[in-house]
Amino acid sequence: MDLATLGICLSSAACIVTQSTGGLIIGMLLFLVAAGLTLIFGVLKVINFTHGSFYMLGAYFALTIFQLTGSYTLTILGAGAATAIVARKVRERARIVASAMLEVNPADLEWEPGRWYVRGDPDQGRTLAEIALAAHSDLELPDGVEGHLDASCVYNPPNLTYPCGAYICVVDVDPGTGKVSVRRFIAVDDCGVRINPMIVEGQVHRGLADGIGMALMESIAFDADGNCLGGSFMDYLLPTSVECPSWELGETVTPSPHHPIGAKGVGESATVGSPPAVVNAVIDALRPYGIRHADMPLTPAQVWRAIQGRPLRTDLAIS
Repeated sequence: MDLATLGICLSSAACIVTQSTGGLIIGMLLFLVAAGLTLIFGVLKVINFTHGSFYMLGAYFALTIFQLTGSYTLTILGAGAATAIVARKVRERARIVASAMLEVNPADLEWEPGRWYVRGDPDQGRTLAEIALAAHSDLELPDGVEGHLDASCVYNPPNLTYPCGAYICVVDVDPGTGKVSVRRFIAVDDCGVRINPMIVEGQVHRGLADGIGMALMESIAFDADGNCLGGSFMDYLLPTSVECPSWELGETVTPSPHHPIGAKGVGESATVGSPPAVVNAVIDALRPYGIRHADMPLTPAQVWRAIQGRPLRTDLAIS
């Protein structure tokens, strides 16, 4: 399992975030850094280059995230965890600098969004922008503490995370043509703490639509000469909004004990659960015809053959 290695630096310099080639989920990582440091970035401008993307942020502080390892860091479970941990380290380092600015003991400081302040005297405090400026000044810091608000983290996931869910699908089957229409789909997912609920919802929407495609229409077949019969989107069908119902989503939140912020993966959850939900609904609808098995994809032709008692693969039928 790859290690996720990230570094964060706050300063008063111009602000740049770098992304190495490979597509690190930089937007989500910035969201995690903002949550850990409670920063308000303002306008985020993305400039695309051949070997990655550079993100220019506003004044006051700089933030740099480096992706240093392999594919596992492309997930929120690796890079996301490392980002959350390193952001907390920077926040604690800012506490030490703030204590020197306010001439108090670090233990006497309390954290609120974007600033450290003296316990019992909220007016006496410093923002992260002010702390970042001071960290690069001639401010006298405790022995052994250097300026610069930076930190790094090497994160090795101690265990896997386990998302789960429950799906209910309602379909209509036309016995005359074999056409299947999905009337309703209810999906309840548990991916732990949801870092960005909107992105999670979009991932689930995409997975559910993908599942309908796998269950009802997507197939690659070859003729006797080895020619692909699904070489274009005229023959290889994909689901659209016409074939998909209005998704009905729910959620439960069970934080993962193996992740710093309790998050779990969600990218493939809906693609795993939706195909069997659709197929089981179709099989249930065909129960009056004595059908207890049918192979995906359940195209109109496949369903019609099953209704006629002539499924393509009789060896898998359950008597």
